[in-house]
This record gives sequence, structure tokens and C-alpha cells, in this order.
Amino acid sequence: MRKLWITALAAAVLGSSPAGAINTYRGWDGSSSVYFFGCPDTANYGQVITIKGYRHSLKDFSFWLQGQASAGQSMVVRAEVFSWDGTKPTGTALYESAPRTIAYADSNFHMESFSSNLSVKPHAQFVMFLTVDKDFDQCTGNYLTQWGGVPDTAYAGGTFVYLNSGGDASQWTTTPWTTSYGIDLAFTASELN
Repeated sequence: MRKLWITALAAAVLGSSPAGAINTYRGWDGSSSVYFFGCPDTANYGQVITIKGYRHSLKDFSFWLQGQASAGQSMVVRAEVFSWDGTKPTGTALYESAPRTIAYADSNFHMESFSSNLSVKPHAQFVMFLTVDKDFDQCTGNYLTQWGGVPDTAYAGGTFVYLNSGGDASQWTTTPWTTSYGIDLAFTASELN
């Protein structure tokens, strides 16, 4: 019993994540960010991840966004997961969320979580991203957000990526994304055996 308590205490103090979780959020200072995501600016923000060799599913993932909306401002986003070829998404969507309207009433960072429950190939790279491309005409008032960001050394299995596509989702798999910004997003992703 004492060993279990010591192990639990050490895990709490060190901030370790459950087995199979990727977590850069715990190292985020709560204010560092990258911006601007939304309309009419950058329509796609995401994070490349690498699935560990013994994992075969991506259960869920979360990002942290901030941006106080003025009257009449909002955006509709969808979360997407694609295989990643090193410069861009490839193939068809492995996961797409339902459309979600965002218009924060305050200037705090807000967690946006998505349950993907997706079977994935071990040892492979994937990109998890939010997009306004498919709902670009529903953006109102040029609403923009910023996202929590951490140094690129926080996660060795990928990096922050983005694409300025102006509402054209066909560019996702045909145009190389910017991969050299030099940060990781503040994010979590849960993998299951």
C-alpha cells in the first residue's frame, strides 16, 4: 500500500500522463500562443503526432483556444485527422467532427476536445487539426483566435503545422503546409492499446 501511495505521489508531482497519453499542455505556461486562426486569416491549425509502436487507436484530443468575440463574431470549426506524409495530409479524412460554433464571451483560453475513437496504424504520423474551410461562409465578423503554444522541444513526435487555404479544403492534400514555425501546440491526445 505504501509503495502504491509513493508511486501515485511521484506521478502527481512529476505531472506524468496516463499510459498512452501525449500531453504538452502540462508544460504550457498558460499564455504563450500562436495566432491568428480563423476567417479571413489562417483556416487550418494542427499538430502532427506519431503513434507509438504498441498503440493502435487515437481515442481523443484537445487544443486550447482564446479569442473574445465581439457582437456578431463567430466561426464554425471541424476537427480532422488525416495521415501525414511529411509535408501535408494524405488520403481521405480518418476522422471528421460535427461542425462546432465558437464565439468565446471572455478572453480566457478554452479547451476544445474531440472524441475520435479512431483506429490508427502504429509507427505512423498523423495530423490533428481544426479547420474553418468547410464552413467558411459561416464565419461572421472576421473572428480570429489564438492557440496555446509550447516550445518545439516539448514533443519530439511532431510539430505545429498550418495552411492558409481561404476556404478551399481541396488544398489540404495538394499543397504543402507550413511545418517550420518552430513550436508545438498545447494539446493532449489519448492513445489506447
